[in-house]
Amino acid sequence: MTYEECARCGKRITESEIRYVVRLTVVGDDGGVLDEINDPDIEIEKLIEQIESADPFELESDVMEERVFVLCPGCKKAFLKSPFGYRNGGFTDDDEYIGPMQ
Repeated sequence: MTYEECARCGKRITESEIRYVVRLTVVGDDGGVLDEINDPDIEIEKLIEQIESADPFELESDVMEERVFVLCPGCKKAFLKSPFGYRNGGFTDDDEYIGPMQ
């Protein structure tokens, strides 16, 4: 029998059980930095130098990164309630307050 594990709680999810797939896409936003460029030619040269000396995988992840997670039914419910585990100034675990955000 094959199974997957829930990305949140680690529970084994067998082939016959329902599972939920979360697809997360994180895309970089320049925050308006490009609007503040005084001399585009100098900035383009700087960017080319940075690109040439950088790790291609790091550059790609700075622009966009995707992840896929499998959740069991209980964790799907908790995820949708609080996707980042943050509520009322603290992180949560199984709907219990466990302390302030660091």
